[in-house]
Amino acid sequence: MYFANKWGEKELISGIHSLIDSCLAQKLRFETISNNLANINTNAFKKDIISFNQILTMKNVSTIDLAPGPIRHTGNKFDVALGSPGFFRIRTSRGIRYTRDGSFTLNADRLLVTQNGDTVLGQNGPIQINGTKVSIGDDGRVVVENAPVDKILVMDFRKPWLLRKEGSSCYLYQGKEEDIFTAENVNVRQGYTEGSNVSPIEEMIKMVEALRAFESAQKAIQCMDEITGKMVNDAGLLQ
Repeated sequence: MYFANKWGEKELISGIHSLIDSCLAQKLRFETISNNLANINTNAFKKDIISFNQILTMKNVSTIDLAPGPIRHTGNKFDVALGSPGFFRIRTSRGIRYTRDGSFTLNADRLLVTQNGDTVLGQNGPIQINGTKVSIGDDGRVVVENAPVDKILVMDFRKPWLLRKEGSSCYLYQGKEEDIFTAENVNVRQGYTEGSNVSPIEEMIKMVEALRAFESAQKAIQCMDEITGKMVNDAGLLQ
């Protein structure tokens, strides 16, 4: 009886540890889904996804879904949306970064910038706009007062899974420089912005599933804890 109890206790403790890992994984999943929903109105936001295998390993737990979001008309001449793969190249205080959020504006120097003040880069560097009549073609070519000025750079990556979010729809590419290339057959749409690719209904369903899975694991832990307590008490009585 002593060895049976000892063996059963070890199995129960191991089971409790597995259930705790499950609770932590579901908690992470719940937090990820909550963040997706919180950014449902963020321009060009890309939702994070946690796969079943990643939950089990608890390593590299999230991946970015780079599927495009809906294109919305704004009528703002400095707003541009990408109807094709790729990212705008911008210069920030932290260095070169990438974004699909084309809600641009002009700064005091009349440079094309993001809403955070980061410089939008063209083929010739920062894009300066001295004029009021501004046209941006499907290929990203900027024309001011009927004169060509520059072409907005649209970049793509051979290993897009190496993109890391930095907030405000801004990304850092952690791969090699040679894996970055100018995107072809781009479709730049002036007067539009790209919305979030988060589906509220889909995320709410996932949230309910994660909550139920967490509650089930929590109840199982309580049950196994009660069994462990009884085994300890029974062992004491036998002694």
